[in-house]
Order: sequence, then C-alpha cells, then structure tokens
Amino acid sequence: MNELAKPRILVIDDDESIRYAVDAGLDFLGDYDVHFSEDGLKGIESMISFSPDLVLIDLVLPSASGIDVLEAIRNNREIKRPKLVVLMTGHPNPVKVKLMTDIGIDKILPKLFTLDDLERVLPDT
Repeated sequence: MNELAKPRILVIDDDESIRYAVDAGLDFLGDYDVHFSEDGLKGIESMISFSPDLVLIDLVLPSASGIDVLEAIRNNREIKRPKLVVLMTGHPNPVKVKLMTDIGIDKILPKLFTLDDLERVLPDT
C-alpha cells in the first residue's frame, strides 16, 4: 500500500444500525476508505473487488454466514488476505472467541462497542 493510500475497510453486516455506527465511528477516528456489504455473498464479492486491509464480519448473515466468508478468505485465491479480520458479535464468550481465532479471526468487536473498542481493532497506520 502506498503511503498516501487510505486504509481500506470492508464492513459485512446485515444490521443497518451497526453499519451506521461503524461508519460514524470510523469517520470520527480517521480517514478511511470504507465499503459496506449487507450479506455474506456480497461481502465475498467485495473482498475480491475491493481488497480491504481490514474486514469487519458479522457472524450471522443472510446468504452466507460469517464462517462462510472466513472460509472464502482462506480458500479463494482471488481474495487477498486482509491484514486484520475482525468478528463482530453480540455474544462474545471464551468458547466462541477460541473457535473464531482458530479459524482465522484476529480480533473480536462486541456489537455494543465504544469508540475505544472500535479504535483497538483498527490497523496501525
């Protein structure tokens, strides 16, 4: 990534209020190139066309789950692996966190997040 390029962030979540909150938070925290997908299949397509540095993925999505998106990131050669993969979940628990890190999640963002929570999952720029 050239030094002048904005970090590219893809948010895959079917909840419009979550997409809005993430967008508002990212707008407050810095200058990012942000794209949104409201379901898993569109998210996978966006992974190919947008090639994000960071992807925020909801676990429960229409058309393809967050797990399906993770599998695509791992197995689809057209997808460049983002620097960070963050799972957004309303119910983080130790078992789920362990399972998710085993399959490729770098960080967890609770659905009821603060600006500090959001800032902690952003890539260093």
